[in-house]
Amino acid sequence: MITLRTRDSKYALGLALIACLLLGGGTARSLAIDTALQIFVIICSTYAIVRIKESSSLSKEGVTLFIAVVILGIFQLLPLPISFLSAFRPDVFIPYVPGLNLPSTTATVSLSASRTLQSIVFVLVPIYYFIALSKLSQSDLIGLIPYYMIGIICNLIAAIIQYSMTTGAQLNDLLGYQVMVGMFANVNHFSTIMFSSIPLVIYLIIFMGSRALAVLILLLILIVLLTAGSRAGILIGLAITAASFTMLIWRNRVNNLLIIPLMLGAMLYLYGTIAHVGAQDIDSEYGRRYFAYTTLDGISENWVLGIGFGAFDIIFPHYETLDSLNAYFVNHAHNDYLEIVFEGGIIALLFLSAYILIFVRQAYRIINLPLQLLAMLSIITILVHSTVDYPLRTMAVAMIFAFLNALLFVKKR
Repeated sequence: MITLRTRDSKYALGLALIACLLLGGGTARSLAIDTALQIFVIICSTYAIVRIKESSSLSKEGVTLFIAVVILGIFQLLPLPISFLSAFRPDVFIPYVPGLNLPSTTATVSLSASRTLQSIVFVLVPIYYFIALSKLSQSDLIGLIPYYMIGIICNLIAAIIQYSMTTGAQLNDLLGYQVMVGMFANVNHFSTIMFSSIPLVIYLIIFMGSRALAVLILLLILIVLLTAGSRAGILIGLAITAASFTMLIWRNRVNNLLIIPLMLGAMLYLYGTIAHVGAQDIDSEYGRRYFAYTTLDGISENWVLGIGFGAFDIIFPHYETLDSLNAYFVNHAHNDYLEIVFEGGIIALLFLSAYILIFVRQAYRIINLPLQLLAMLSIITILVHSTVDYPLRTMAVAMIFAFLNALLFVKKR
């Protein structure tokens, strides 16, 4: 009976992952398809949590993070005294009573309550999915890898069809966003799911006996990354492929401590590649470096409370100078860490720091476990890419990130 419940739960969680990989490639706010996916993920995750009654307890770290994000969201949306808010933010962000030259008596930390609510829900859904995944054993989690690969293969097929046709088929009306490559609206985010999947493809080649298919998938990923025109994508793809094979070969032949410098070297290479290519955007003066410095200016005045999750593009123009104004609309900081701190303040910085510390601690613990080691490499590629882009703000990438963290953190049993 327990096996049947686990199998049904695995199917539900696998279908949720496939659905997000196929339909969650949009980057715009308030997409109907994202709302539908969130509801579907919540239903599937709840089914798994309730269904697997005899399994081990839920991930304490996941539950703690879920509760912490809820509390932070409530804090940003609660009306607070203006006297309190004015002590931690510029006067220009203090609301006034309409028709009167008097400040309001209360206001929320968030400068856009509706966007903050949407952002909190968006973050909670992958965390909830991670909690549901933590109910599974490691063998059942491994059983979800084929579902993950189905989503990757479908995106590869869609990309190949698009590049082989003179005019691509339009899915805009169906999905609510413009499909650029695969099922994604953003070529860089498509590249993210491609190169972050390479370590798991390597795992299929070496440990799961699917060598012919896995080698084909690996070759197609590298070819599509090159065709997509993502120079960072192809370089990262080659680097992560080499790093995956190298770490697995060295795992049982050298001292474990030597693998850590190799990991650090791979991280530095990835960052250097992404930063170099990412710097070549709109123009030399109006690009990612400019976005970062301007966001830092905003952080310097709002570092205690933040401006509210989702409010970045509303407040960012306030910190732009007249001589830097451009026709392009800046929707994100193109650095998830800076944007999170800008929106969430010091509490968000503490969350980020806590995750990095837990991640490093877990990396040391699993240095001899091949699956976890490869999942860690995949996570690193997403974390590094987040320094010059915003891949985790795409539903598909956020769900992949949750799945990879489940592979990394769920204990072997």
